[in-house]
Amino acid sequence: MPIRLELQRIGKASNYLGTLLRSQPEYEDWLWNRKQIFRRYPLTELYEHLKGLIIEASGFEDLLRSYRRFKQLHFLRIGGRDLLGWADLVETTGQLSDLAHVTLQVGLETLVGHPRWWMPPERVDAWRESWDRLEFVVMGLGKLGGYELNYASDVDLLFLYTPKEKRRAIHPDAPSVLNPLCQHLSGLLADAVGGDRVFQVDLRLRPQGKDGELVPSLMAASQHYLLKGRAWERQVLLKARPVAGDRGLGTAFLQEVRPFVFRRFLDFQALDELQAMRDRILAEGLKAGPGAAFDVKLGVGGIREVEFLVQSFQLIYGGRHPELDEPNTLRCLTQLERLGLLPEDAVRELREAYTFLRRVEHWVQLDQNRQTQRLPKSPEGRERLAEALGFEGDFDRFFETLNAHCEVVHGHFTSLFRPSEDAGRGPEAFRETVEDSEGEAAARVREDVSRALKRLEPVLRRFPPTFRDVVAETIAALGERAREDVFQEMAARVERYLGQVRRRSGLAKIFEGAAPWVRTLVQALAVSEMVSNLLAHQPSLVEGVSACAGDCPDDDAWEVSSRKILKRCTTYEESVEWIRRLKNERLLMLALSDLGGRLDAERLEESLTRLADFVIVETFRAVREDVGEGDGLPLAILGLGKLGSREMGYLSDLDIMFVYEPKEGESPEQIPVPVVRLIQRFMRMISIPLQEGPGYAVDARLRPTGNYGPLVVTHKAWCAYYEQRADLWEIQALLRLRAVGGWRELGRALEAKARELCFQPRDPGEVWPRLCHLRQRMEGERAGEREGTVNLKLGYGGMADLEFLVQGFQLIHGWEDPALQASGVRRVLGRVAERLAETEGVTPGAGPLLMEAFSAYRALEQRLQLFDNLSTQRLTSEQFTLLKELGLWPPPGGSRLESWEDLQRLRRRVREIWDGVCAVSRPAS
Repeated sequence: MPIRLELQRIGKASNYLGTLLRSQPEYEDWLWNRKQIFRRYPLTELYEHLKGLIIEASGFEDLLRSYRRFKQLHFLRIGGRDLLGWADLVETTGQLSDLAHVTLQVGLETLVGHPRWWMPPERVDAWRESWDRLEFVVMGLGKLGGYELNYASDVDLLFLYTPKEKRRAIHPDAPSVLNPLCQHLSGLLADAVGGDRVFQVDLRLRPQGKDGELVPSLMAASQHYLLKGRAWERQVLLKARPVAGDRGLGTAFLQEVRPFVFRRFLDFQALDELQAMRDRILAEGLKAGPGAAFDVKLGVGGIREVEFLVQSFQLIYGGRHPELDEPNTLRCLTQLERLGLLPEDAVRELREAYTFLRRVEHWVQLDQNRQTQRLPKSPEGRERLAEALGFEGDFDRFFETLNAHCEVVHGHFTSLFRPSEDAGRGPEAFRETVEDSEGEAAARVREDVSRALKRLEPVLRRFPPTFRDVVAETIAALGERAREDVFQEMAARVERYLGQVRRRSGLAKIFEGAAPWVRTLVQALAVSEMVSNLLAHQPSLVEGVSACAGDCPDDDAWEVSSRKILKRCTTYEESVEWIRRLKNERLLMLALSDLGGRLDAERLEESLTRLADFVIVETFRAVREDVGEGDGLPLAILGLGKLGSREMGYLSDLDIMFVYEPKEGESPEQIPVPVVRLIQRFMRMISIPLQEGPGYAVDARLRPTGNYGPLVVTHKAWCAYYEQRADLWEIQALLRLRAVGGWRELGRALEAKARELCFQPRDPGEVWPRLCHLRQRMEGERAGEREGTVNLKLGYGGMADLEFLVQGFQLIHGWEDPALQASGVRRVLGRVAERLAETEGVTPGAGPLLMEAFSAYRALEQRLQLFDNLSTQRLTSEQFTLLKELGLWPPPGGSRLESWEDLQRLRRRVREIWDGVCAVSRPAS
């Protein structure tokens, strides 16, 4: 069974994880059967999980055991997601860092709340009294502060306090109050219990090291750094961030020491110190040889060299460029590129190398759950490492790749400083001018393509020649269009997916014929993060595309065939997994048809809406039947927003509202508890990630009284609210209300009531000023636009201008003009354009422009979601350029919007029309 195969892979890749799975059977149930491996935990959920595990603790020993259980569960989840390709390095290090943050915060809260667990009873009252006089913070340093923790990292901590009595610099009771607290907090993480600890704790980076105060005051620490701090301590503080306790105190400390860390002017003495440190690193470095003892952190071309290079730039330029106050190595590399301090190709190479080296470090450590950066010596350990890193146990091939990355890193590291006689040249000594003629650029493209194809060779060996040709041609074509860093990322997506397919012999057979749809699939994998993410989670989704020979069945035919599948399901669990499978297969089909130019924007929106309707109806049916409710349950599921207006995008939220009609004998005002629980379960099953992939984000905030109101209201209460209490914007939302599931009779009644509420005579002098004010607030508070970035929906001249324009005409004239009563901007915009032509003071020829703008905005939104797999409407000029380079823009139907300047002009003209309407409606002064 697939479950066993995935868990076996996890167990084989790490002795530590394998031992946990064998010795703790309940871990396997939590990890797989309860779907924990399929999701990333937000920080707040990690916090709640740990709080739940320690709730029955009765002493410090119980805390220690609960902490280790917490660590083991989440190491299995994080390591499993890493191994199976469901998480990248950023997620892995971020989740490990979150884990440490939570253990420290919960530990601090628990120890402060239960001092009797860790100190003599006779001292508890005095301790509490003294504690109340202090403010305390835990600062994370090193990889914890940089949000890039390893599985077996030291957690570098700095404890700080300040008296609440601001006139005092220190407090005489502080050592006796804080030292035992911090020792026990460290022990929660670092003490070995049953052979395991959470993280090793290192407190030696505090002022004066092991000879200094365990918990210095903020003033003492600040004075140490400002008056006596050395170069290496500046590096330490680059990654200092508050992680537990009073974060305001931590922020104040960072502000105090910022002049020490980031010098306003270039400090040539510091430059000399950094160069001397670099030379020591060069002298100490060990090269990677045929033996297996190479240290991926301290060796030549290892992690330390990347981190030192980045930190050197931060220390030299950070005073002039605040953007470099960034503790995370990968994010700081991006800033160095944006500022022009490192060339684009150097940043790409360093990012790739650093990512690879960190993953090597992770799996070296996770194998035995010990702090090491050295490659294993035993043949079994080498094979296990090469398997975990995707080299199918081939250690020689892994080692060749490792050497290549180390050579690249070391080349950049050795060129970090010019010879000492040139050091006085200042910042320019860091910069490297690269002149590239047209011929050299073409040669580099060929070299990039050749390198990518060579990397793909081992993956492609088991595929037929026709398919290999398709991949090679696609990669070559993309190499000519895309810039180097984007091209490498695209090639890596293709490689990652084909590597997953190759391990499934049955799935690989799908590609034997190299049907026409295969070329579209390979292109989509490369250019679309959304498609790549879908297939990375569930590689076999292509089976649905293959079964249709690459065609995209119309909505009716697809629903018929899908319901036949669901009718064969015999259990609730089987039903919900099949619903999710069908949903994601259909999403892939639609994306491939869109990218292949076989779907226009209107049909795409309709199909995505029909898909959402199907998932809602079938999931509700499955949940309702599982709890024993019949199909006569008087509950209506109403869609609003894009769901209600049939204008869904690839990643649109489901805006949903629930209304209940109490049965005879039930309270007319109260919703039965089982109905509320059914709705909560339904929403969870729509949104929670399952084995068959992601669901929909659900938003129920458009219900009466929003987040403050009940999740479901009675029919009577719903009508009373909208008749008596609703604001204009809430009536405006009802323009897109549509019954999408549940009891049809109630749904139809609510649709009719919504039309009655929306389409009644209104005074334009009251409606337009209100809408213009709401639109202005929306833009000011939520658009978040800045130079080089636009918000396609909420920004200046964006989609919201068009929506408010249409909805204003609907609210004012809908009662007398049936053509304005349709739902959705696309269906009504033509009629609004006709009425605008009759409106005095509005720009002539507005109609065609509005239609052009609507089509362009919606197409850009869909293409942006395909490109980066985010539901945001923010678009940067760089992203727009990339969309064009990758062939994602213009869409197959074409668009007159060909440049960033065209987009800005279109936004200005839309805003002119909106401003014209607002001006006409403004009362005369």
